[in-house]
Amino acid sequence: MKRLVLLGIVALALAACSPDEPEIVISTADYPSYSTPQEIVDAADVVVRGEVLGARVEEDHPVVSTEGDPTLNPQAGLDEVPDVPGIVVTVSTVRVEEVIKGDVAVGDLIEVSQLGGLYEGVQYLESQTTPLEEGSRDYVLLLAAHGPGVPYDLLHPVQAMYTVEAGTLEPVPGDNPVAVETVDQLEDLAES
Repeated sequence: MKRLVLLGIVALALAACSPDEPEIVISTADYPSYSTPQEIVDAADVVVRGEVLGARVEEDHPVVSTEGDPTLNPQAGLDEVPDVPGIVVTVSTVRVEEVIKGDVAVGDLIEVSQLGGLYEGVQYLESQTTPLEEGSRDYVLLLAAHGPGVPYDLLHPVQAMYTVEAGTLEPVPGDNPVAVETVDQLEDLAES
């Protein structure tokens, strides 16, 4: 009987490690936070309402330089560029439906990068990030620009993302201390 119980425990343990279930890696990033709605709108390079058309997951490798001021760049002065590991990001393509702030136009396709995603059989999750969903959701996003050809980033994974319906904003994931209630309020803040 002991042998049967032991085999049952081993079978349950093996089932829990099923090859169909990806390994999960959870991380936590440190984001700047904002005290007021005006502060986050002022910090945003771009504020748009848009629809997610699709996404891809990739490993993003930071640009590492040995140039510059050592107080600003820890690699400054090194003889060789160190091998810096990449981070897994999901890059979503968003069609701009309305421009509230910034140098984009209605109809533009922009890319928005978020930490995490399923990459090479491993599910990477960032503890505060709610991934953008393709399809029926209409989003309002407060974004930071990083130059031509580089995806935008949300200013904060909680404070800079809303769903919108009939002009009313719903914070994603819901607990946003600097939330505004409507697109009109956001537009007023962008004009201030």
